[in-house]
Amino acid sequence: MIRIIVRSKRDADAVKAMISTFYPNWNIGVSTLHGARTIEKATRELEDIINDYEFFVVLLGREDRQLALELNKLKYPNVVFHVVPRARVRNARLEQLSHEFEVARCMFRVLVTWDNRLNAYVFNRIGEIALEGIEPNPAYDVFLAIGKCFTEVLSKVIGLSIKSIPLLVRKLGGVHDIYVGYGKVGVLRIPDQGLMPTGNAFDIINYPNIGLGNIIRANEDILNIYEKISIKLLEQYVDWAQQVIIPWSGGKDSTAALILATKVFDKNKIKAIYCDTGLEFPDTINYVERMEKKLGIEVIKVYAGIDKEIIERRKPLPTHNFRWCTGMKIGAIESKIKDLASKSRTLVIVGDRDAESERRSLRPPIRIVNENAIYVAPLKLWSTAHVQLYLIKNNIPLNPLYDYGFYRIGCYICPALRSWELYIMLHTKRLYEKLKNKPLFREFAELRRKEQEG
Repeated sequence: MIRIIVRSKRDADAVKAMISTFYPNWNIGVSTLHGARTIEKATRELEDIINDYEFFVVLLGREDRQLALELNKLKYPNVVFHVVPRARVRNARLEQLSHEFEVARCMFRVLVTWDNRLNAYVFNRIGEIALEGIEPNPAYDVFLAIGKCFTEVLSKVIGLSIKSIPLLVRKLGGVHDIYVGYGKVGVLRIPDQGLMPTGNAFDIINYPNIGLGNIIRANEDILNIYEKISIKLLEQYVDWAQQVIIPWSGGKDSTAALILATKVFDKNKIKAIYCDTGLEFPDTINYVERMEKKLGIEVIKVYAGIDKEIIERRKPLPTHNFRWCTGMKIGAIESKIKDLASKSRTLVIVGDRDAESERRSLRPPIRIVNENAIYVAPLKLWSTAHVQLYLIKNNIPLNPLYDYGFYRIGCYICPALRSWELYIMLHTKRLYEKLKNKPLFREFAELRRKEQEG
């Protein structure tokens, strides 16, 4: 899935040592430019290495900075170029090389450019104009505010009427930079706890009218090659897997993983596992039922019983610092997977992406659990925006919660819900009407209010 390219054999030896130390189970390939120092020779060497079924990270030292700048002009959607802050790659310590690889890898998802011809964002480095102020950071993610409700709430919080499709860059500490076109128009601040996001807008007079169709067209080649890489990863298990399981939350990532599975495996092999916590959003329940019919795949529903733990056994509501519910939900899913895998060779396709958390970014794309169970993460290097556009391109609707403005999907008392999602739940009339009489919703909202005050 991933290959690192360096200039020389000695650089390759250093990179192999780094992989052996920090990424031993990642199956990362290493290639060289055979010592090339000129743009002509380096380009020829690259063309012999590049294919459509791997992501390529080209690491060069400071003494080859100019070569990196020239190579960066090549428009390969699955290649990034990164200069290590040492004269040569081999001069860097292994820990530093690991960090530089993390930074380079995140470029596939966080670098956004602008297509002037189509008036559209390009979720890759190959567009015409780089968006200002988006530096590569492994903790960042990018996504589109798709949906009228999303833009209305965003406009209200930052104090700017947005009539186009904004791009949000999720940074550190709950800070989200907001772009409309290639210019930054404001900042949204989302604390993890409490009920009130805040924000501000900049003095922007004009910004472009951006259409979703144009964004899809501008990113079509990128989405196709990202899909090819993911499919290639899955295809190696076509003969091995007797069944294919997708843990499915009804969220964008697990839905995209499910769509990829249907493009590789026979539908009669595929099973989606949906966990009902007892406190699911009505929109998610309806979405899962609609998609089950649309895709024609088997959905196995398991019950975690989190509602009963609170209502009948008087367990306290889960909080940001005491997420006892997570173990129950994961346990219900993994228990079912373990049961199914005991009967036949099982490929588990997960929607994990590097951008979700540091813990997930450290997981290899392929994890062999035992002789009967292998986990694969085909979306590992995708951004949220890639996933959004991929589903829309494949005529798969997004969960309605994303139209409201949600970043992730969970249950409606999830302690991981940020102030942004709580604000939407309480201030979007259509959604609030669906939730106001649900068990524990009012108690949860009151708990979060007290967290903010205290």
